[in-house]
Amino acid sequence: MMLAFLILSFCMSSSTDACTLQNSSSIDSFDIETYQWLVGSWKGNGFGGISEEVWAPPIDGTMMGMYRHYKDGKIIFYEFMLLDQDGLHLKHFHADLKGWEEKDDFVTFETKGQKDGQIILKGLQFEKKSDTTMQIRLRMRRGEELHTEVFDMQKQ
Repeated sequence: MMLAFLILSFCMSSSTDACTLQNSSSIDSFDIETYQWLVGSWKGNGFGGISEEVWAPPIDGTMMGMYRHYKDGKIIFYEFMLLDQDGLHLKHFHADLKGWEEKDDFVTFETKGQKDGQIILKGLQFEKKSDTTMQIRLRMRRGEELHTEVFDMQKQ
């Protein structure tokens, strides 16, 4: 399980296009209010366990999010997230809150484009399916293979 997370971490910090989901047009203008649909508490699957995300309303051009993943009643890891015009910035933490990244380091998924109800980042995509469902697709490398982990999330 830890190997999968290390691979995920590599993909997220990779500067290669191997982690890119799709080509899309670049963002001409950014308005964080476009992503207001993300606000709230979400729960779903992913990585063979349960994924939960909570997003706060936009303030000063940013949105703050928190994520936790657990399996069989045990916390596997947490994330603290910041979404802004440059993309999604996040830090990972083990269950005991020890950070994965070095003290001042974080992972960034660069903004690649936008569509109605979608947040398109390099290697990561959030898509609003309805007012109460969204799908998150994370592109990652496992060895020599590219894999897309799909999270089907329900608003709580």
